[in-house]
Amino acid sequence: MEKKVKIGVISFEHMHALSYTRELLKLPNVELVGIADTDEFRGTRMAFQFGTKYYPDYHDLLETDIDGVIICTCNRLHCEVSVAAAQHKKHILVEKPFAMTAPQAEEMLRAAKENGVQIMNAFPMRFNPNVIEAKQMVDEGKIGDILCITGINHGKIPSGWFIDPSQSGGGGVMDHTVHLADLMRWFTGSEYTDVYCESGSLIHNQHIDDCGIVTADMESGAFVTIDCSWAHHKNYPIWPQVDMEIIGTKGTIDLHAFGQVNRIYDLKGNLVEDVVWNEDGDAGLVREFVSVCRTGQKPNASGADGARALEVAVAAYKSTASHKKIAVEHLNTQE
Repeated sequence: MEKKVKIGVISFEHMHALSYTRELLKLPNVELVGIADTDEFRGTRMAFQFGTKYYPDYHDLLETDIDGVIICTCNRLHCEVSVAAAQHKKHILVEKPFAMTAPQAEEMLRAAKENGVQIMNAFPMRFNPNVIEAKQMVDEGKIGDILCITGINHGKIPSGWFIDPSQSGGGGVMDHTVHLADLMRWFTGSEYTDVYCESGSLIHNQHIDDCGIVTADMESGAFVTIDCSWAHHKNYPIWPQVDMEIIGTKGTIDLHAFGQVNRIYDLKGNLVEDVVWNEDGDAGLVREFVSVCRTGQKPNASGADGARALEVAVAAYKSTASHKKIAVEHLNTQE
């Protein structure tokens, strides 16, 4: 029989914690040991909903015999909590973006390496069936060498800590660049060399970047663009939209990661809702993390992958400030 894996969840500040926890409880031989959250009302409500124990202080949860922890705090706390989890010898799945700054990312990777644990970034798109199919086509050479990729990751503007730069590290560029930056690096098998970005607060008047276009060059010679805007209006589906056009020397892939949806028009409520009927990627992400906790194997969507995607967002903000192309500063990502 497989070893039972014990998992803790730290914070429901990020909405994705709900989906990750639901998927966790669907898996065999997995125990949700507890939920830690500084918000007592939110934490006790989630612990009751998922039938587990509430911990006001995440350090107390880390003192238990859990094998791993899922971290869904605000971005500002990713580094602090991840380092603490590594020091307690717990494997880590941390929400994206990996960190707010390059030094934080390096500290997180160093802590994981020094303590012999794996750290994984929450890139569920790597586990989306449509993305996986497109990746296989690329790997099989069906479109030849990749020349360029265009990508769109739109959504609604969030609220709360997401639009507080001291808690989030940035707006749409920080929040929505990293998914596509990771996929483009994964598809090309190449690193970024430089980035040009124009972004700003142009739609919602919240004094944080809500739209932007990121363009980047890669070592392979490929050229990529990312539209990372919080462009959807309030009655538009918040999720999903991750689209890519991958152009190669032999053909093109038009990828819609969430192409399998039923779109519901609610005239009475003046809402449009997309209900995904294919697996969205969260289930695969959580399965991968449980496997990592069980075996200690290096994960797909590792902390190093998260740090590489963060490099693009960091360079994008520097480019916006200077209106110049910025060389990507590669972090020390040895895990």
